Amino acid sequence: MIGSGKGKRLYNGPQKRRSPRYEKKFQVKLEYDDKVHEVRTIDISNHGVLIPKRLPPPVGTNVKVTLIIRGESSTFEGTVRRHTKCLVNGVQTTGIGIDFSSPEYEEFVRDKIIIA
Repeated sequence: MIGSGKGKRLYNGPQKRRSPRYEKKFQVKLEYDDKVHEVRTIDISNHGVLIPKRLPPPVGTNVKVTLIIRGESSTFEGTVRRHTKCLVNGVQTTGIGIDFSSPEYEEFVRDKIIIA
């Protein structure tokens, strides 16, 4: 998809998705290398999140992510799976795709975020 709006990705190619992505913005605390970074999600799915990070950790880095949704927070361990170019508020940046393999994350997303 080639986009120009908030949170749009700038690539056009085959989509290899295990689950649909939802363009929802939630507060996130990203922890790695003994540092905490506060950002907002670009999008979220049943298996992971895409968040902006101008200087991203390398692919394969294990991270801790705390999602804060409607005043509730939950922390999950994940792995950086990809870097992608994206627009956030009209500014090009790097997004990092973080994958979570825990059933607890999928349950949290289903119960707290993806409401049909």
